[in-house]
Amino acid sequence: MLSINRGGFTDDSRSLSLSLGIFPKLSYFSIKGLNGLAKLSILISEGDLTSLRELCLLNIPNLETIELGPLVLENFIINDCSKLRSLALKHSSVEVLSLSQCPELMFQREILPSKSRKLKIIYSTQLMPQVELGLQMLTSLTNFTIMSGGEDMELFPKECLLPYSLTSLSIYKLPNLKSLHSRGLQQLTSLEDLHIS
Repeated sequence: MLSINRGGFTDDSRSLSLSLGIFPKLSYFSIKGLNGLAKLSILISEGDLTSLRELCLLNIPNLETIELGPLVLENFIINDCSKLRSLALKHSSVEVLSLSQCPELMFQREILPSKSRKLKIIYSTQLMPQVELGLQMLTSLTNFTIMSGGEDMELFPKECLLPYSLTSLSIYKLPNLKSLHSRGLQQLTSLEDLHIS
């Protein structure tokens, strides 16, 4: 386990680059509360071994860019990174991806690893209206949670928005939601759990 917090890192450091090759047995890595950090690169060279399975980035208010090498993660949590704009995970495998309170992050296909099983989008206003940009391509996705609070989403889910593989769908705090799209839901033939509040 490796944990970096404000107390162990100079607050004026703008970038952090870490090669996982020097920590072949590292399984958990968290960064929390580094106010000055703007760019994070976590790299792995060809042939290097890595045991990293969980990555948590918490309360990094000035983080703008995340670059990841071809990792195989069980859990990747990004929470309260208010200036995050760039995140590319196309070459990584992430089983559970949670994006919370990232209001500047734009939704791009490159964000989503094709083998993700669970995806949570919480209070990330730029992501919300753009979720149709590729979720249906995530054929391994079984669990999707969407939560907002102030988003102008009136109809959900749009037809062909969500993959047929979904078994659990949770919709929370969409105050302007007027109706559920019947065709969008009818296509979810594997759905077992539906939560709306």
